[in-house]
Amino acid sequence: MGARGNNEKTYACYEEISNLRVDVDAPPVAIYKRLDSELSKDIEDRTYQIIIPIPNNKNGKRKSLRTSDRDRAIKKAEEEVIDLKVQLRMGVKVIATSVRKLVDDFLKQKYSLVRDEWEGKQDAGQRSITKQRYKLIEGKINNYFVPFVGNNSNAKTLSYKEFDSGWESWRKLNPVGRGLKKIQPKQSTIKDEMGMIREVWTWGQKYGYIEPTLLKPFEDINLIPDETNQRPTWEQDEWKRFSRRLREWRKSKQYSGDNKQFWDTLVAYNLVYFLANSGLRVGEAFKLRWQDIKFFERDRKKTDDKIFFNDKLGAIVQVHKSSKTGAREVLTQGGIYLERIQLKSKFRKKSDFVFADLQGKQLNRKWFDTLFDDMRKFTNSFEDTGKHLVPYSLRHFYATTRIYAKIDSAFIAKNMGITQSRLRNSYDQAFTRMMSEELFKRPDTSSLPKLRESGEGAYKFRMPTRKKVSNPIQELDTVFISDEE
Repeated sequence: MGARGNNEKTYACYEEISNLRVDVDAPPVAIYKRLDSELSKDIEDRTYQIIIPIPNNKNGKRKSLRTSDRDRAIKKAEEEVIDLKVQLRMGVKVIATSVRKLVDDFLKQKYSLVRDEWEGKQDAGQRSITKQRYKLIEGKINNYFVPFVGNNSNAKTLSYKEFDSGWESWRKLNPVGRGLKKIQPKQSTIKDEMGMIREVWTWGQKYGYIEPTLLKPFEDINLIPDETNQRPTWEQDEWKRFSRRLREWRKSKQYSGDNKQFWDTLVAYNLVYFLANSGLRVGEAFKLRWQDIKFFERDRKKTDDKIFFNDKLGAIVQVHKSSKTGAREVLTQGGIYLERIQLKSKFRKKSDFVFADLQGKQLNRKWFDTLFDDMRKFTNSFEDTGKHLVPYSLRHFYATTRIYAKIDSAFIAKNMGITQSRLRNSYDQAFTRMMSEELFKRPDTSSLPKLRESGEGAYKFRMPTRKKVSNPIQELDTVFISDEE
């Protein structure tokens, strides 16, 4: 067996195995030893390589057979061809694909599912996702999947064992964002990212980028989100201090002579109290137009010169269908905070945005995040509470205050656009505290059944007459969160 053709600088020996082909139209498989490697060994002791021609592929598949014995090499070549035929029939990509290529193709497919900002799930399909969700997935995959395995790694050689044994520890030691501070991620965050990695892996197996093995990363971990996590928000005394300092923040900003700063401060300040009184998601609030707001009077006090602003102005708010949970009607007593903006705004047409800048352009979450961060620093929120409070914490504050007020949980859940079970799971601690008065009552034995012995030594029960218990319907919005003392 001599060198092949003109490749005398590459092949020490080369042999075609005519009966081994992946397809009838493909050239035969060949085994060979290299002339330019393992130079310290005799040719007889060098490792066999294999080249498997593949239809519509210029280079075919090449790999080491890890043996110097010819008979053993031919046997392993036969096994390789059988495996390759199975993979080709399954649609597996038999040529090496980089992790970067896998991720780019996955994200391209994911991006095709992003629905328009004003589309609802019913319009775009139940499998559609929001642009914000896509950006989150894109960031997590690029930050916590790609760097762990490497951009140029062969996706086909990825092992679930690497992730099961070392990913979580690596993740905690490699933070991204927030100034690269080593802030330990919450376990709920870790589980969410595990779910994203598993989704990429499943997609990669389905379309042939990753070997179709039975196991995936984190297979033995329950990745269903834990809805019993305590949601960070203010306690009642913390809110009072925050609210008092927030009024000082407003005064410090509004009298600077800067029109834009005055307007931003006015809108952001009233938005805080509107969210705390309505339970809306932040993104839902920014999609509101004046046509979505219907005010209603509740015995507002009036004098000759002014109307007293208080909790007597309510509002019915129509949430847009493109929200996370679709369209819904929300009842709030926080109408006063919307009216304050309306009275000062130049843009009051039904089609105008409620939360708009001085040119009438829709404001957004990034704008509010910046101002809320300034509020947080001014009020020393973290030092006071020890919690990283964010705009979404206002929605949690709404939920807890309504629970403490003993509003029917079905009403609260409907107003917030979630299920009753989700509400009870997410705010379990608030429900427990709400019941503390009942839990700490002294035992009353006066109504217990009177017991007496019978002839057999057992007990007979004399039950007291049952009294009818009234169950009055409670109003949904009996708690008003005011910005005044």
